[in-house]
Amino acid sequence: MNPDEPNPFQFCPRCGAPGGEFLKRKEFHCRVCGHRYFHNVAAAAGILTQDTQGRFLFLVRGMEPGRGLLGLPGGFVDPGEPLDEAIRREVREEIGAEIDTPVFLDGYPNRYAFAKIWYNTLDLYFTAKVLAPQEEWSVDPREVSSLAWKYPAEVRPADLAFPSLQALWSDWTAGRWKKGAQS
Repeated sequence: MNPDEPNPFQFCPRCGAPGGEFLKRKEFHCRVCGHRYFHNVAAAAGILTQDTQGRFLFLVRGMEPGRGLLGLPGGFVDPGEPLDEAIRREVREEIGAEIDTPVFLDGYPNRYAFAKIWYNTLDLYFTAKVLAPQEEWSVDPREVSSLAWKYPAEVRPADLAFPSLQALWSDWTAGRWKKGAQS
C-alpha cells in the first residue's frame, strides 16, 4: 500500500457500507451512517545502548517492515501501558534481558506499514544499559534475525530501518546530547 493512498478502509467499521472518505490522512468518515474514526498516532519506544568498547547494539530485523535492516530493541506501547513498562517489556520480548532506568532522548515521527495499512507513529527513543551479559540473552528469532554491535563509523543511515531511527542516529552522531547523557 502506498503511504499516500487516500483511504485504507474499504468498508465502514460501524455499518459495513463500502467506501467512505479518508480526510487529512487520519480521519475516516462514512457517508452512509456518519461514523467518524480517527486513525491517530501510535506510540513506539526504543533504546540506544552501548557496550564498554563504544559499540552500539542494533537488531537485524527479522520481519517487515524493514526486514534485514537495522533497528533498535523496542516496539509499540500497548493501550493503557505506561511508557517505562512498555520499553522494558519490548526489550524483554526481543532480547530476553532487563535494562536499567531509561533516559529519554527525543521523539521522531514515522510511518509504519503493517498488513497493508500505514500507521503514523511517534517513535520515542531512550538510552539504557542492558543489565545481563549477552550470553544470557534470549533473542526472539521471529523479530530478530541477528544482533549487530557497531561502532558509529560502521553505521550507514541507509541500513537503518526507519526514518525516525535515521533522524535519531543523525542527531546522536552530530553530538546533540552531551557525553554524560550517553549510556
